[in-house]
Amino acid sequence: MFVLVVLLVTGSTGAAQRVRYPPATCAVRGSTVTLLCSFTPTEAVVRTVWCVNHLICQGSTPSVYDSAALRQGNWRYLYLGDLKRNCTLQIHDVQERDNTTFRFRMEAQNDAGHFTGIAGVKVTVIDGEPMNVSSSAPGRVSEGDTVTLSCVSRCSFGGLAVRWHRDGHALPESGPALRLGPLGAGASANYTCVLVTNPRTMSPPFRLNVGQPHSDLAVTLGVSFGVLAALILVGGMVLLAVKRKRRPASLRDVKDVQNDREQRGSVYDNTTTTPERGGPDGQEVDQTVQEVSYAAVQFKPKAVSRSAVAKEEEEEVVYSSVTRSTT
Repeated sequence: MFVLVVLLVTGSTGAAQRVRYPPATCAVRGSTVTLLCSFTPTEAVVRTVWCVNHLICQGSTPSVYDSAALRQGNWRYLYLGDLKRNCTLQIHDVQERDNTTFRFRMEAQNDAGHFTGIAGVKVTVIDGEPMNVSSSAPGRVSEGDTVTLSCVSRCSFGGLAVRWHRDGHALPESGPALRLGPLGAGASANYTCVLVTNPRTMSPPFRLNVGQPHSDLAVTLGVSFGVLAALILVGGMVLLAVKRKRRPASLRDVKDVQNDREQRGSVYDNTTTTPERGGPDGQEVDQTVQEVSYAAVQFKPKAVSRSAVAKEEEEEVVYSSVTRSTT
């Protein structure tokens, strides 16, 4: 029964009536946060309301903004919308009590045109968490470059005064972004940021290193050329080894083999095969007749004495021939 009453009061039975809220929002205490919002009415809207800690923002529910009120009760809540489609609300100087759910309601001349976006938008307020420094150019930068350092947190924030320090010394610049450049060698330092309203939000040091112009490029090119040269050398050695392995014997190698054969003895094995009859039933039987010829040997006999009679020839050639025939 309660659910039915809520549906009737909020007008949620009208499919065309709805409110579009932003995702859950995180805000730093003391900052400014904007809740982007839009709505779709079915008829002309005559009243818009933003409330907290209430489900339907109806009747005498306490509100942070009411377009029908002659005077707004709290200057921190600024309505940036209208009575047509925009329902954006901006909260200044966010406080701990803003850690809640905000809901929007539209009202028309007829009750059928009333509608409240029950879902609402949840705002989470943080206080005292350290900030962080991020850079537009992470890593090493060169002299003459320009870099922007940003003071950020896990929550979005705006309208806060930020104090910057370099190596522990305060800088005259303020604001969530610090622009440095053109950079010189003296720009290398540790940078921190802190919210002026809360010293506990001091960020961890961020180290900015400034190097010589194009020094990193020169190192990179040098390493690249060195690697390329090494690859070319290794490839050449592999190609040379493959060519040597596949190279045919040279003419000089062939001559060396021929000379080696000539220096050996002139020994030849002649094998002659002659068929002979004599097998059973008059069949021919092949027998191998081997004829072995031995090379001639030439030598000089030793003299018996000096007074011996010289022979008719000083050198006698003895030829020896052995022939063996097997029958």
